Amino acid sequence: MSRENTYAVWGVLALLAVVAVPQVGVVTADLSNDDGTNGNVTSVGGIEYRVSLGTNDSTMLVEYTNPTDREIESAGYVVTVDGQRVYEENVNLSEGEYRTERVNITPGIDVNRDDHTVTFSTFGGHTHRNFTRSVDSAESGRIPTPYVSDVEVREGTIDGEPSAVAEVTLVNPSRQLYGTKLMVHTTGTDGSLYPASVRPGDSRTITVELLDDRGAKIAGEARLYTGNMTTKEGAIDQVGFAGRDGAKTRTWNTSYEPVRPTWMSDHYEYRNDSYTRSFGEKISGGHELGGIPLAYLGIGLLVGWMVVRKFR
Repeated sequence: MSRENTYAVWGVLALLAVVAVPQVGVVTADLSNDDGTNGNVTSVGGIEYRVSLGTNDSTMLVEYTNPTDREIESAGYVVTVDGQRVYEENVNLSEGEYRTERVNITPGIDVNRDDHTVTFSTFGGHTHRNFTRSVDSAESGRIPTPYVSDVEVREGTIDGEPSAVAEVTLVNPSRQLYGTKLMVHTTGTDGSLYPASVRPGDSRTITVELLDDRGAKIAGEARLYTGNMTTKEGAIDQVGFAGRDGAKTRTWNTSYEPVRPTWMSDHYEYRNDSYTRSFGEKISGGHELGGIPLAYLGIGLLVGWMVVRKFR
């Protein structure tokens, strides 16, 4: 077996040992939001790594060199943030070669935590870097979080029965899996709650039951959150929407507003004066002819018939 292959085999065994016994060789540093620190790690094959974490720009700088008199093959390293892998690199280094890589750590930051850990692992060693950052989960800036990407009002079925529904599409661009919940309020629905976790890097569409009349113009808002809906802690996203079946639903972003859920006393009720149904719309059940509620047409016909009869 060649010397290069021997290093590769030992490298794989060493990486397995790091995964199996994560407490070995751990270096921990407590950082403030404005400070950075360096960590030095040497791999089994001889590559020397120097790791710098700067929390201002949310990146990790990885510097590595081959100080030996031979080429090193099958080298590599992995960066994880708050337990989720955000970057991995396989490298071959010639004798005396030096390289740098700046790794974006924001996709792995868990916005529901204040204390965060970045782990750099290579064949034969690893180092941890800890830092504290409080993140507004509803206004996370460059840190990706799940969000409501679209809402579509239409007619559908719930448990085999026809119903007005809202098709709510959620996207999770983060590397974290959040235990999100979706609550939808409309002018006719005091709250429809659904579990709404989305796998990292994926999307899903949830069919939400609405108690509004089928075919009616429906306005409402969708909240995505992980904690208690009555507080901003764990808030993720909120959008407003308005539309009806067969037409494009309009959506807009709104600031997250904590509210009391349906099962609490004095619970929240959604109001939208532009979409509050008139008496005629209510008794028409959302049915219109030429944009006019059928109840108004019926009243008009009745009045016309009475006028004609009076002047006969």
